[in-house]
Amino acid sequence: MSDLKTTVSPNVELDPLSGSKVVSRFSSCVDGYSSVGSFLDGLDDVLIIMNDLKRSTPTKKVLMYLERYLETVDVGQIDFSGLVATGSHSPPSDEEIRVIAGGMSGLSEKTLVHKARENEHIGVGVTSRGTSVKVDELITGYDGVICINSVEPHYFAGYTGGRKSIVPGVSGWRTIEENHSHALSDRSMVLNLEDNPVHLDMVEGCKLVVDAVDSSFLGINLVNFGKKIFDLQAGTIEGSFNAVLDTADKLYSIDMDREQGFDVVVSEVTEPLNKNLYQSLKGFENGRGLCKTGGVLILVSECSEGVGPSEFYERMKFSDNPIEIIKDIERDYTLGSHKTYNLLKFLENHEIFIVSDLPDKVVENCFCRPFPTLEKAYNYIRDSESADLDILVIKESGNLVPKLNG
Repeated sequence: MSDLKTTVSPNVELDPLSGSKVVSRFSSCVDGYSSVGSFLDGLDDVLIIMNDLKRSTPTKKVLMYLERYLETVDVGQIDFSGLVATGSHSPPSDEEIRVIAGGMSGLSEKTLVHKARENEHIGVGVTSRGTSVKVDELITGYDGVICINSVEPHYFAGYTGGRKSIVPGVSGWRTIEENHSHALSDRSMVLNLEDNPVHLDMVEGCKLVVDAVDSSFLGINLVNFGKKIFDLQAGTIEGSFNAVLDTADKLYSIDMDREQGFDVVVSEVTEPLNKNLYQSLKGFENGRGLCKTGGVLILVSECSEGVGPSEFYERMKFSDNPIEIIKDIERDYTLGSHKTYNLLKFLENHEIFIVSDLPDKVVENCFCRPFPTLEKAYNYIRDSESADLDILVIKESGNLVPKLNG
């Protein structure tokens, strides 16, 4: 057999910003303030909200450039503190905090961690979609708050970054759960912001927090691949987010010159999303729209830390019948269930193979088929197919979004 294989990867041929160019971006803001210096002028205590290592944001590098910029402006003596925005993720270790916050002198020693279930949270209001917004009280008591985030495609929020520093980044568990319940909507999909209920609810929730907390807020949003930064803008949280969307599309979105799906879609997930199955399923989400009816999606990810947050996996155990599990989720959404829901809906007319370090039984409990290597997964398909296979391989599938025409 002579298979036809197409491989796509992020457009890293874009020119990355030099260090001096990144520093210069702090000299002007897209909205809200004339510069980062003007935002900081007169402030005594400033909190920097940063992503955890489940995201590829090069926070340490951004902090290094920010500190270099601060050496060129007169903003007085500012006491910086840090907060890791974990959302519903597990907390980082002390060593991980040093990796995240180590780019600014003394910051890692003054960095705390958001814990959605454990920390005290304060209520700031309810969104028009009924999400009760509670935010970690650790963000209060500062003159200013800087949110550093990176923008990539996101399978149900449209894009990461921006408002996600606040909702879900430093929000209470129930707030995150209520917001994420909208992920079951067919409008909650990758690259869509216009009528995406998850995104719109996040924006509204973020605004409630910004209006309620007695601090000035600044957003620093960037687009990166690994440690290379391709765009960075400062301004309001929403304005800086919107300003880098075009660059994010150029890097992570690819138009495929075809209308028909592929027999086999291979979604390769790399660091940092390949640590557990929960995060790795972002690769499945970005590849599933490219797989034709009756086709196979092969998820390739180490999953060295196992399943990850167990809520989505536990829902699989509700029944041996996927249809009953889907109905149960529609009746009673719990955080993480959208992953279960999307996977089972896809399995109604496709197959999923998983190449990972997960025990076979764990994969089988997800109604998927385990394989030790990609080649063995290919061979299994070839043994049951008489025609050549039309294969799409998606590199960096946790962030890359290929799109069919039509």
